[in-house]
Amino acid sequence: MNEYTRREEVRATFIASAILVLCIAVAVLRLVTVEGKLVPDPVARRQAEESEARLAPARACAVAGEQLIAEIEVFKKLAKSARMPDPGEEAVEAPKAPPPRARRNAPAPKPREPDRQLAWASAQPSYKQAKILAGCREATEASVGVRASATPAWDAIAAAAAISPPGTAETEQFEAAKKLLSLLSDIPADKVAQATKDAEAAFRATAERDRERANTAMVREPLPQGVFSRRVAVSVGVGLTVCALLISYLGVRAASMRRLATLLPLRDAVRSGRPGVQAAEILQTAAAHNSGEPGIVIGAALGGLSAALLAPKDADLFVAGVMAGLLIGLGGQWAFRLAIGASRWRARAIELAEVEKPAIPIVLVLSGVKPGLEPEFIQFLRSLPPADAAAAVEKLASQAEERILAAADAGATFQQGRLPPG
Repeated sequence: MNEYTRREEVRATFIASAILVLCIAVAVLRLVTVEGKLVPDPVARRQAEESEARLAPARACAVAGEQLIAEIEVFKKLAKSARMPDPGEEAVEAPKAPPPRARRNAPAPKPREPDRQLAWASAQPSYKQAKILAGCREATEASVGVRASATPAWDAIAAAAAISPPGTAETEQFEAAKKLLSLLSDIPADKVAQATKDAEAAFRATAERDRERANTAMVREPLPQGVFSRRVAVSVGVGLTVCALLISYLGVRAASMRRLATLLPLRDAVRSGRPGVQAAEILQTAAAHNSGEPGIVIGAALGGLSAALLAPKDADLFVAGVMAGLLIGLGGQWAFRLAIGASRWRARAIELAEVEKPAIPIVLVLSGVKPGLEPEFIQFLRSLPPADAAAAVEKLASQAEERILAAADAGATFQQGRLPPG
């Protein structure tokens, strides 16, 4: 900035800068503090659903534990009816002594063989419950911990579940039933049943707690991701407004330097006896509109602020608002310049005259231009060559001076006419 910078330009630059700082500060604050709307926590809901899903298997395990106790007792009774040997014994024992013979040379009675069909039929319910419980151990121990009293029963149940289903041969079925009886007959099944009940209760309590939490837990919905990341979009928008301010400032500086380069050499014209050249150039320079682009600065600031307030969740709209504001501000700035026209020409010419102090008083030249005809006079002055423009300005100043002198003479004559004789 220098002495050739107009007061209007300085004032417009200051106002635009202040509006920019305030608007962008509010916009950025709104953009960085905005949060998504509150929505039910999907993690809590998913956890509640998973807890609910674990209830049915836990209940099935608890029921299987109770049923296994009953089925083992039934299995043991039916095993006796099927003449199955006790665990560890052979299926058919040889008699220690031959039974007494009723008659001489009569054949010895044969021992009764086990009922192989009944053996496997009586073992199947226990086998079914063992298969169910074998898959319950991991979840049960994870819920209630490993219980030493139930470990032997769990091991036996796992071994029983590992027995391959026999084929249709009675011998295979009998061997499978005998092996199953040896594994399950003396296990502490009540310990397993109690563990599964406790696990079910723990799962139910967890499910209720997770359900209550899912009904009340709320989280912020993530902000939408646009073309740019949120940080980049805010940075781009702020950068555009700063660039607009820099362009406006450089425009003001360039115009003031251009006025300096134009008017400073004309001071020599005054010394060479051509004062009209300097005065004419002052008038033409004053006719130019203000430099700088305060309109785009204010437009960018207001556009960014409007976008941030109306749609703070979408940072891309902040960039779009700033860019739209640049165009709208530029259009508004030129509309304002066209609206004021040459209404500020006289004040600008006087302001330049205060700096240059021309030999021909600018006020004399301006007094020769009728109010309302400023645009026509400026157009006329610009159409003339420099020498003719200087002559026209000198003539206007001379005419204005003559009018002033004539008015002064007329005033003096009028005053003399009113003086009393004597």
